[in-house]
Amino acid sequence: MRWLTSLALIVPAITACTLGAGLYWVDHKDFASLAAQRIAHATGRSVEIHHLHVRAGLWLTADLEGLSIANIPGGSRPQMITLDTLHAQIRLTTLLHGPVQSREVIITGFSGIFERTPERQPNWRFAPADAQPGPTNTDKPENDAPDTHWFPGIRDVRILKSDVTYRSAGGSSYDARLDNMHLSSQSDTSPLLMTLAGAYNGTPVAIDTTMASIAMLRLSPRPYEAKAKITSGDLEIGFDGTLTDVLNVDGIKGHITVKTPTSRPLLDLAGLKDFQDTVPMEINGNFSHLQDSWHLEQTSGQIKGTVIKDATFDLEEGNHTKPDDIHANISLGALDVNSMLAGLSQPKGKKPTGRAAHTDIPLQVPLKPDPLLNIRLSATQVTYNDLSMSGLALNAEQAPGKIVVHELSLGYLGTTIRAQGSLKAARDGTDIDAQFDARHGDIDRLRKAAGFAPIPVKGKLGIQVIASARNAHTLNEATRKADLSAAVSMEQGEIAREIVEAASMDLRLIFRRPKGTVPITCLLGVMELHQGIGTVAPLRIRTSIGIVAAKASFDLNRHWFDLVFASRPFSTGFFALDIPVRVKGPFDSPQLSLAALSKQGKALLAESNTVTTLPPALRSFASGNACLRPTR
Repeated sequence: MRWLTSLALIVPAITACTLGAGLYWVDHKDFASLAAQRIAHATGRSVEIHHLHVRAGLWLTADLEGLSIANIPGGSRPQMITLDTLHAQIRLTTLLHGPVQSREVIITGFSGIFERTPERQPNWRFAPADAQPGPTNTDKPENDAPDTHWFPGIRDVRILKSDVTYRSAGGSSYDARLDNMHLSSQSDTSPLLMTLAGAYNGTPVAIDTTMASIAMLRLSPRPYEAKAKITSGDLEIGFDGTLTDVLNVDGIKGHITVKTPTSRPLLDLAGLKDFQDTVPMEINGNFSHLQDSWHLEQTSGQIKGTVIKDATFDLEEGNHTKPDDIHANISLGALDVNSMLAGLSQPKGKKPTGRAAHTDIPLQVPLKPDPLLNIRLSATQVTYNDLSMSGLALNAEQAPGKIVVHELSLGYLGTTIRAQGSLKAARDGTDIDAQFDARHGDIDRLRKAAGFAPIPVKGKLGIQVIASARNAHTLNEATRKADLSAAVSMEQGEIAREIVEAASMDLRLIFRRPKGTVPITCLLGVMELHQGIGTVAPLRIRTSIGIVAAKASFDLNRHWFDLVFASRPFSTGFFALDIPVRVKGPFDSPQLSLAALSKQGKALLAESNTVTTLPPALRSFASGNACLRPTR
């Protein structure tokens, strides 16, 4: 609405210049030069007008051609405003007593750019040419709404084939095309109506607005009531609230609704024309805007079936060359990431098939992000590919060249997983460093999820992981090429008695089959993983009837492993032969054999008693585990 202020200044200046000229010859006089001088003096800008003719009467009729008003130094184009033609009628007596009353106003070919320079100086602030220059403080808040007591009465105004551009200090442009705009009111005390057919950033838009009277507008900064309905294709946006600075569209408070069954127009308005998915959306919230601050709170609704229980969004526009800053706190119901991201990376018109249908999250870390992001996100349930998780809580922050995950927690298979880490921009992709911690993981549920055959061990595991991936482009790629160091522990559990005796090759197995389980005093395993291929060494299990040591290698890509285990000689009874046993093959159907004469079997007996060396980040996790200490 800043451009309306400019128009409201132009019309009275054009007609006022005729009062002292005399009415006898006014019909034949071209007042272009006189009006240009008046407007230039009022605005402090260079002004050109090609022609201006005025016809006398109780209603003065003005016809103007070829107006231009210069931009400020540092602006993105030489002229701030250009205008092809203007036709207006002004009640003569209101030029003397005010406010000015207008009718039959037709504006054609208006083009205005309203912008801030990189130093955040706004070009829509005008000052008389003889005003004394003072120190400029571009950081000073613009607390005062402009004086509107002079605002003209509007009976009928049409604006045709026009355009308005707003350009931020950071260089972002927002273009509005005004194909046909109509402002009308029956009197200064009746509602002001506005309809508009045009486009925003190339996307067709229609606006229908009912506002309080012009008499109320003149009482600024008293809150000015307005109701608006914006439509674009299947998109409907509603606003019901107030403004304290109508001309600058500021001091806004009100309730906003957004509804669209596809989000296609909304995506087009946001510049995401390549996004191919259908995203049904309904949003309700309380919106406010004051100077550089934008807020949306008490937000609810749904996006593509995901329920928004509550959300708050705060945006602060950046000062000088600083980027905007967004803080968001979002609480969701069940979040289906597969559905939410469907179509994100699919070419136009192509349906996902096979492995291409698997959801993947792009890992892109901009070196100079605008805006900066600080997000807190929670969800009751999360589905990602075949994984089903609960209780998501995320606290992440985007900064130049990196994304920091301060906290990530979620529930999986009864286990609470907590993580933190960072993503950093790399030469060819993204570098990831993370640390995970999982406690009280049921070993039987975890082995089922991994596709392992049943194992004779029960209990709760604790797991701590240090992970890194270099030059990754997506989340799935990062998991495939990650390097991991992990420690696994168990301090309360049980193992089948026959496994301990089998590990020791107890001769009594010839005559009987042991039954039952024995308590596990401690369990500790150390794992190293490189791009899906890893080792576990050592793996120690201590029980009351023996200590079992093991070493394993595995390939997650092939779902294959090779495990050798044996009892420690000093820990078993008289009948134990302590011969290593080897288990090798696919996760779901491995084969059992003896390993006494193999190099791996002999190496196991030596390595199982070495001092366990852990990375520094894992030492505190395993420090209290009795299996950390080497056996005799």
